[in-house]
Amino acid sequence: STSSLAVSTALRGGAAVTAATMMDSLVQNLQAGPYGVVALWAVASTVLVPLTLYRQAYSFSVGYGFGVLALGVALFTTFFAGSTAPFWTAPNVLLVSTMFYGLRLGSFLLLRNLTVESKREQMKSFDKTPRLQRIPLALSVSLFYSFMCTPVLYALRGGANFVPESIATGISVAGAALAVVGVLLETVADGQKFLVKRNTNNVEGEFVGPTDGIYQLCRHPNYLGEVLFWLGLYVGGAPAFGTSAIAWICSSLGLYGIYAIMSGATKRLDERQLENYGNQESYTAWREKVQGGLFPKLF
Repeated sequence: STSSLAVSTALRGGAAVTAATMMDSLVQNLQAGPYGVVALWAVASTVLVPLTLYRQAYSFSVGYGFGVLALGVALFTTFFAGSTAPFWTAPNVLLVSTMFYGLRLGSFLLLRNLTVESKREQMKSFDKTPRLQRIPLALSVSLFYSFMCTPVLYALRGGANFVPESIATGISVAGAALAVVGVLLETVADGQKFLVKRNTNNVEGEFVGPTDGIYQLCRHPNYLGEVLFWLGLYVGGAPAFGTSAIAWICSSLGLYGIYAIMSGATKRLDERQLENYGNQESYTAWREKVQGGLFPKLF
């Protein structure tokens, strides 16, 4: 009927207005004010909640990568929509590296889950919690990823105030360079391991490496690249933190959290490899030669 059509049209129009209002509020809070991290949290949650409902382990794997990508895209559209400002400044390099990091990691983990049966089954094995009860997990990791990306938010907010050849700009450039090195190192290390595992017809329980190339730098260069990337974001954004307690606290919690996770993952993987391959010469020779786990051992 005509009345039903009118009601339906009004509802759709109201929903469109509400969505537009929410987007405007999101952009405004990202651009300035004390609720920027909350806005990041809202963006990350839109990705993490549905992915975690589908597969619980995606909250810290595929959702990790695509959540970071979503945060980067939100910041890009907020600060560069219609902008004619020079793009290749240190804060912008931090942003580009963040988007690349998220896209690369999310795509790699999704590809691995789709093509490697053992990984696919491993992801399924984590589905032990009823779906609605997974929402607090998704929200908590979304907040954590928002903390990790907080330096990029503040770097972009303060980008226009950076003076060329100043100490602050030099620190930001150094951080951006470190982030790029970190994301490239992790990309190469992940790719090398994936190809070695995929192309080696090994007997089950046999250590196949990789042991050459980037894996002569340390035993887990992919974890090292991850730490360097997030450290680079922190260093690159720090000059823009100023006296903001929110920026310092959230960014520091994010950096400490990811370092603790990577350090713990390195220790657990070393222990598991030693238990599984400790009696195999190929592993013991590599472990003796490459003594650094997370970081290269120089002395």
